[in-house]
Amino acid sequence: MKKWLLGGLTFLALVLVGCQSQPPAEKPADKPATAAAEKPARDPKVIEEIRATLAQHDKALGEKNLDALMDTYINDPETVALGTSNGELWVGPENIRNAYSEIFKDYDPNTLDVKCDWKTGQHLGDMAWLAAICKAKDSLKGKARQYELNVSAAMLKQNGKWRFAMLHMSNPPASSAPAAADTPKAGGE
Repeated sequence: MKKWLLGGLTFLALVLVGCQSQPPAEKPADKPATAAAEKPARDPKVIEEIRATLAQHDKALGEKNLDALMDTYINDPETVALGTSNGELWVGPENIRNAYSEIFKDYDPNTLDVKCDWKTGQHLGDMAWLAAICKAKDSLKGKARQYELNVSAAMLKQNGKWRFAMLHMSNPPASSAPAAADTPKAGGE
């Protein structure tokens, strides 16, 4: 339950690094442009701001610095963190803080290693979304662990800084993993 949050949050930084570095695709000249079909242009300044928040979260998670970690979430009673099962729901900063306090008990600091095989994301105005499928390794009391995570998040810009409004991480069942040929390719890989 708790390993989803530990691993997943750390690689949100990896998600954005990989998915935001390509230039936007060009529109075909012979087709009319429609608002629904066009992707907004990616602003490198915004991408760097989002990366800074993700890096702060990653560092705070590794160091078990609860105050710095909570600074990466918006301060709103409807902020949400979700896990795999129905019981893994934390709404509001206080509940999310309490969840991280428990999660901090479940891993050794500075042992997380994450690789995201698929990732994507986008920003528009003061909103951004991210998604990734990742493999993670860490340790608990010196015993190595490996697990996979599905990660999705929504971010908002609050008081001049990008923060999480929603974060969802889950451990997929082993039987649900698609074959490599079946895994969708993101435009931002």
